[in-house]
Amino acid sequence: MISVVVTISTFGALMSTMLTAPRTFFAMANDGLLFRRLAGVHPQYGTPHVAITLAAALGVAFVFTRTFEQLADAFVLSIWPFYCIAVAGLYRLRRTKPELPRPYKVPGYPVIPAVFIAAGIYLVGNALVSDPVPTGVTCAIILAGVPVYYLAFKKT
Repeated sequence: MISVVVTISTFGALMSTMLTAPRTFFAMANDGLLFRRLAGVHPQYGTPHVAITLAAALGVAFVFTRTFEQLADAFVLSIWPFYCIAVAGLYRLRRTKPELPRPYKVPGYPVIPAVFIAAGIYLVGNALVSDPVPTGVTCAIILAGVPVYYLAFKKT
C-alpha cells in the first residue's frame, strides 16, 4: 500500500514539474532572462513547444544517467536553496519596500522565517558533508547557471 501511495505521489510531482517547468523556461525567455528561442510557440497548438522539448530532453538525460534515489535526492537538494532565497526575500522586501500592502502576514516573523532558512542551510550542509560527490555535482550544475546568466543575459 505504501509503495502505491509513493508511486502516485511521485507521479503527481512529476506531472506538476513537467507541466510547469517548460512554462517557466518560456516565461523567462519571453522576458529576456533565458535564450530567446525557448519563447517559441507552436503555430497550431499555441504551446511553448521548444521549452517543452528542452524540459523533456533534460528529463530523459537525467533518467538515463541517475537512479531513482539519486534523482529524488538531487531534486530535493536542488530546490532547498531556492526556497531559502525566497524566504530570505521577505526580509529584503520589508526593508526596501515598507510601503507595500501586506495582505498576508507571515506568522512568527522574523523568527519563523529565520528558523526555516537555518533548517534549509543545515539540510544542504548536511548533504554536502554526508554525500559530498553527488551533492557537489548537483551544486555545481546549479552554480553553472550564474556565469551563463551574467555572460548571456545580464543587462549592464
